[in-house]
Amino acid sequence: MMKGIIVFLCFILVGTFSMSVSAETGEPLRVGYDPELPPLHFNDDGVRKGFAIDVMDEVAERMGRSIVYIEVPRREGVAFLENDTIDVMLSGYFNDEDARSVEFTDDYISTSVGLFVHKSNDKVDGLADLGEVITALERDTLEYEFLRNIRGIRYHTASTPGSAIDLLISGRADAFVGNMLTADYELERQGVRDDYKTIGSYLLPVEYSMVVQGENYLLMDQINRALRDVRGDGTYNDLYENWFAGESELADQLWLIIQIIGTLLILTLILFLIGVKWNRQLQREVNKKTNVLNQLNQSLQHQVEQTQSSDEFKKQILNSSPRGIATVDREGMITSFNKKAGEMAGIKEDAVSMHYQDVRILNQLLKDKFEHVFDSSRLYLGEDAEWKRDDGRLYFLRYYVYPLYDLDKKATGIIVTFEDVTEEKKLRMQMFEQEKNQALGRVVAGIAHEIRNPLTSIKTFVELIPRKYDNPRFQQEVSTYVPQEIERVNTLIEGLIDYAKPKQINKEIMEAGSFLEECTILFKRTAINSGFDMVCEAEKDLYIEADENQLKQVVINLILNGIDAMTMSGTKEQKTLRLAAFQKGRQVVIKVEDEGIGMSKEEKKQAMEPFFTTKAKGTGLGLAIVQQYVRDNNGQLMIESKEGRGTSVFLAFDRVERGYQT
Repeated sequence: MMKGIIVFLCFILVGTFSMSVSAETGEPLRVGYDPELPPLHFNDDGVRKGFAIDVMDEVAERMGRSIVYIEVPRREGVAFLENDTIDVMLSGYFNDEDARSVEFTDDYISTSVGLFVHKSNDKVDGLADLGEVITALERDTLEYEFLRNIRGIRYHTASTPGSAIDLLISGRADAFVGNMLTADYELERQGVRDDYKTIGSYLLPVEYSMVVQGENYLLMDQINRALRDVRGDGTYNDLYENWFAGESELADQLWLIIQIIGTLLILTLILFLIGVKWNRQLQREVNKKTNVLNQLNQSLQHQVEQTQSSDEFKKQILNSSPRGIATVDREGMITSFNKKAGEMAGIKEDAVSMHYQDVRILNQLLKDKFEHVFDSSRLYLGEDAEWKRDDGRLYFLRYYVYPLYDLDKKATGIIVTFEDVTEEKKLRMQMFEQEKNQALGRVVAGIAHEIRNPLTSIKTFVELIPRKYDNPRFQQEVSTYVPQEIERVNTLIEGLIDYAKPKQINKEIMEAGSFLEECTILFKRTAINSGFDMVCEAEKDLYIEADENQLKQVVINLILNGIDAMTMSGTKEQKTLRLAAFQKGRQVVIKVEDEGIGMSKEEKKQAMEPFFTTKAKGTGLGLAIVQQYVRDNNGQLMIESKEGRGTSVFLAFDRVERGYQT
C-alpha cells in the first residue's frame, strides 16, 4: 500500500514537472471547433466567438500555450485527432465508441436535450406523442441515437442544429429535439423564442468536454489543471455570466468547494499513513490548500460585494439609455426616473418619490392608462404623442406603457419608456410629400381625359348658339347640360386642389359615400389607362368625423397601391379595383379591394413598418403614413391579403349623425 501511495505522489510530481516543461516550450495548441454549435462556438461575420472559445483561451493562457483554431465538423473530430491534424477538439461528449481512440477531459459545461414545439401545437405533450408528427433533429448526435431506438417516430434530419431548427420554424417539421443551449440561442437570434415552448427540458443529460488524442494523458492532465484554475479564480463564473446571464452559479461553486475539501481529506489521509517523517511536508501541503480556500473565500466575498452593488449598476444602465425610462408603483409614486427622462421632461430635480401626476410628461403619457394597466394588464406599445417642454421645445414622442412584474409574476408597478422621434417624423413627412407629388402626376394624367370630355360638350353648344339661339329645345338643352358639364369639371379640379394643397388637421363631419365617389372620379381614368376597371359601391348617409384632406390622401395612396399590385400580377384577364363604404355595427367601414399579387404572411407582418417595400422604386413609407393618418383620425386599419389573390384594406371609423357622435 505504501509503495502505491509513493508511486501516486511521484506520478503527480512528474505530471506537474512535465506540464511546466511543456508550458515553457510555448508550442501552439491546434484546437478544432465546429462553427455550427452556437453559443459554444460559431462564426459571426467572420469572427470566431463562443463560450467554449473563451474558456479555451483562458485554459491555454494558464498553460502558457498559444492557440491555432481550425474549423472541424464535430463528426470528423476523432479522425482529425487520430491523424494528428489537431491536438484538441472542443465540445465532445463521452461515448464508448470514441473512448477507444481518444481521451475526454473534465466537462466544461453541462446542459440537456430538450423538446421544442410551436406554442399553438396541442398535439405534442411529450415523447410519446412524437409518433403523430415529424421531428427535426441533427443527425449523428446523442439525441439522434436516442430517438432511433424509439419505434414509430418520423424524423427529418439536418447536418447542423441550426438547419434542424430552421425546419421547425419554416413548418417543415412539427417538433425539434436538440440541446437546450443551442436551441434557445437560435430561437432568440431569429426573434421567435416567444412563439415556441419547451415540452421536455431534460430528456437526456449532455456534458461537453475537450477531447485529446488517445493516451495523451499529459495534455489531458494539463487541460484539467488549467480548467480547475479557471473555475477556482472566478474567471469561469464571469465567462458564464457573460454568455448565459441569469443562470445561477451557486451549484458549481458548491461542487468546487466539495471537490477541494475532498482532495484535502484524501491528502490528509495519505500523509497520516506515511507517518511522522513527512509531518512537516504534510503541514506545508495543508497550508497551501488553506491558502487556496482563503483565495476562494475572498473570491466569493468579492462576488457578494458585487451583488450588493447591483442597484448602482442598474442605475448606470438606466442613465446610459438613449430612451427616457421611468417606473411607477401601484400608488402612483415614481420609483425610478433616468437621466434622459429628466432631460426630455425639462426638470433638474430628482423625480423619484414624486407622484407621477406632478411630473407633466408622465401625467400626459399615463392619462387614462394608469388604471387600465393594473386592472386588465393592458399594454400600450408604440403610441405617439406630442410633448412641449416648459422652455417651448416641441418633441414628437413614441412611448410604451406596460406592467412591471415581480418574481411571482404579480404586477407591482408600471414601466414607461419614451424616445424622441422628431427627426424620424420629419423624414416621413418629406418622403410622403415625394410620394404625394408622384401620385399627383398620375392624378393629373388620369383626369386630363375626364376634363376634355365636358369641355368638348361645352364647345359644341357654344358653336351652335348663333344658329340655334331662338330654338326652344336648344335653349333647354343648353340650360340643362352646360351647367352639368361645368359642375363636373369643377368637381374634378376641386378634388385635385384639395389633394395638392397642404392643410392643418381640421376634422369635420363628412359623408363617406360621396367622399368615396369623388375619389373614384379622380382615379377611374387612371385605372382604365392601366387596363383595369374601377367601381364604387357606397351606402348613403354614412357620416364620420375626420380630416377630409388626410383621409383623401389615405384612400388615394391605397388606390395607387391597388393599381400597382394588379399591374405587377402580369395576367391578362380583366381585373377590377373596388371601393366600398358600408356600416358594420356602430362603425362606418371604407374598403379598398384589389385583385393584385397579394402579400405573403411575412410581407403582411412587415407592411406597416417604415421603409419596407416590395416595389422596385418604392419608399416603403406609404402604408406607414396611412396608418398614422388613420390613427390621427381615431380610426382603425386592417389588412386581409392572400398571395396571388389580392388584398383588401379596411378603414373603420365611429359613425356620427351630422352633429353628434352615436
